[in-house]
Amino acid sequence: MRAHDTNNQSFVTISVDDGHPSDLRVADMLSKYGLSATFYVPARNPEQPVLTPAQVRELSQRFEVGGHGMNHVPLQTLSDEKAWLEISDGKRWMEDLLGQQVLSFCYPRGKFGWRGARLVKKAGFIGARTCMLNLHGFSSDPFMWGVSTQAHNHPRSIQLRHALLQRNLQGIFNFLTIYRLSTDWAAHFGHALDHVEANGGVAHLYLHSWEMDDYRQWQRLESAFQSISQRSSLRRVTNGELFAMCGAQKHVVEVKEAGDLVR
Repeated sequence: MRAHDTNNQSFVTISVDDGHPSDLRVADMLSKYGLSATFYVPARNPEQPVLTPAQVRELSQRFEVGGHGMNHVPLQTLSDEKAWLEISDGKRWMEDLLGQQVLSFCYPRGKFGWRGARLVKKAGFIGARTCMLNLHGFSSDPFMWGVSTQAHNHPRSIQLRHALLQRNLQGIFNFLTIYRLSTDWAAHFGHALDHVEANGGVAHLYLHSWEMDDYRQWQRLESAFQSISQRSSLRRVTNGELFAMCGAQKHVVEVKEAGDLVR
């Protein structure tokens, strides 16, 4: 992941996956601390209950709502035709429900690849979030956006194994040098906040509200949100705002490179 020049600006963003009814509790907590976030909501989820259409509309009045597929099915398991329908039908469903354009996408169950990224872009999204961990720079590709931390404790072996499978070598380096091999998610995200506040970049926390229920993490989540709110140097943005900035910067670079070739 190559960082773009963002003039050493420091950003913080939060994303919430799966559209579980407990997302509304997260939304209230975010509002309490004046934070921005993106909620990725599928139309249906065979693993978990999802927000009702009325609740999704309510959520969209306060936060960005992004696409998460029609049925929360991993795109890698589908043919091109079925993957396209999962992405495009999910986008159409969300836009019809909200009456507004939906620009951000998150790969269902964290399964992503170049084929899926191509289809997401074709559907009209401007960027897509992955589950690649230990990242805090602007992505060179807005359709392969990583995160700093998941609000869930992961053993070191699991973090390293997933990073290798995802070819996330920058994440491995950061895990060793910046995140100090931390397996406690709150401490891990604290390292991200400290680093980004001092050096610029994006501190990106993602979570599942149903895990906050299952593992009784609500108090720790509120403490993390409070910590963010106390760092006035961090600019609070949605995922979509980051994708738009990344796309605009990429366009500027491409235009400049084209101009250099002409000369």
